[in-house]
Amino acid sequence: MDIDITVEGDVPASQLQEARARLTTLERYVDEDGAPVAARLTLRDHPGHGDRARERFVADASLPFDGRVLAAHATAPTPVEATDAVVGRLRRQLRRIVDTDVATRNDPRTIAKAVADFDQARRPSPARVSKPPEEREIVSRRTYAPGPEPTLSAIVDLLEDAEYFHLFVHVRTDEDVVVFWRDDGRIGLLFPPGSALADENDVVVPMPSRYSAPLTLAAARSEMDQLDHRFLYYVDADDGRGRVLYLRTDGDYGLVEPG
Repeated sequence: MDIDITVEGDVPASQLQEARARLTTLERYVDEDGAPVAARLTLRDHPGHGDRARERFVADASLPFDGRVLAAHATAPTPVEATDAVVGRLRRQLRRIVDTDVATRNDPRTIAKAVADFDQARRPSPARVSKPPEEREIVSRRTYAPGPEPTLSAIVDLLEDAEYFHLFVHVRTDEDVVVFWRDDGRIGLLFPPGSALADENDVVVPMPSRYSAPLTLAAARSEMDQLDHRFLYYVDADDGRGRVLYLRTDGDYGLVEPG
């Protein structure tokens, strides 16, 4: 696979090497006949972009495949993190095109075995930087979910991206819901109270949100400030969409919003 990287602004050379390495992980999706595929990545350094420049690096990637051009866009604090985000999105698009074993992949027994065999060491570590609640900023990003999906596909995304939680739109109900790692090592499914997803008990533990009514962002933050949860899933009072407020590794709050 040919890789073409364009840089705009101040991107460290060491980060470029890491970004190139991240892109090469997509090679296994290239046609077996060896037809050349050119992946393109543009990294931009925008010091004034985002919340106090925390999302200053912008990544845009494209990959021609099977008669179409796949594309992804992301922002992050570092070039490598931005590249990771676009590679993850391209990977999910590719997987949905070339995965010929969809039935097996979404078989509850297959997923249950993958959960049981998952290397717990790959799960992200909890926040290491401690900040007083009043000093925490909120850094927003969009969910990595490519579109509506069933629970089992969302679990695969959770495992492949080594996330603690995964916000997505459920294909059954069109609700913004979350799959996440419980403290007991099982995977939970969070959804709004009264949702039809209460019957989703293959592999996951179905769990309605503890909040019976929508919350404002200010109210959700107040809950996090007081209780110091690892993350908080809630339905936003302004638009009725689901969101996740969580504690980042730098001690600030991250806000994951629907894509």
